[in-house]
Amino acid sequence: MNEEAIIDYHLKRLIRLVASIFSLVGLVTGGPVLSSISDDVRRQVLRILQPAESSLRRLIYMRARGLVVSPAAKRKPPNHPIPKGDGTNDHIPAFTLFDPRKWFKELANQHRLLRGPGPRISSFDERRPAIEPPAPKTANAANLSKRLLALHKALEDIPAQAKRLARLQAKRRAAGENLRRTMPLRPGFPPGYRKRMSHIVDEMLYELDILARREPRPSG
Repeated sequence: MNEEAIIDYHLKRLIRLVASIFSLVGLVTGGPVLSSISDDVRRQVLRILQPAESSLRRLIYMRARGLVVSPAAKRKPPNHPIPKGDGTNDHIPAFTLFDPRKWFKELANQHRLLRGPGPRISSFDERRPAIEPPAPKTANAANLSKRLLALHKALEDIPAQAKRLARLQAKRRAAGENLRRTMPLRPGFPPGYRKRMSHIVDEMLYELDILARREPRPSG
């Protein structure tokens, strides 16, 4: 299987995966973002979302290789006031084409506030009251919805995203940025990578990361 066939194969898998996430959370393209979501569903989505985003970045990066474009011009501020968001995907931010920088635990603040219930102290002479099960927790889903909608929008037009990435890279090179700033893939393991692959997205990310870092073969 050649590189183009592999890219198309993983692209179709990623489209099906994102469609299943939309179905899970009840999100509709063109509709409003979600206001709340259960913690259980949120954990399921976050388990898949980051590696899916990393997989898409690698697909876009492979499509952008070899494109010759001019640096992206700086946009002028609009003369009219920017309308406030109405909750639809018209105001969804663009998909992030560069991997986030790696987080190092050694450099993080070690003094974290531990949250949770306080100590429960009871007497041996008294009967411990029955503990009622906690109510299902919900979380704000606006930011999560926007990430999903941005991912879906980028999936719909890979060539446009590839040109956008090529322009951003050309702009950074023209500004004299180093290789680390012009390379969209961060060194080491990609965001969302797991050594123990328990989901289809883990296998997808592993294969696409290897393929994206491999030197492209010369045509002809």
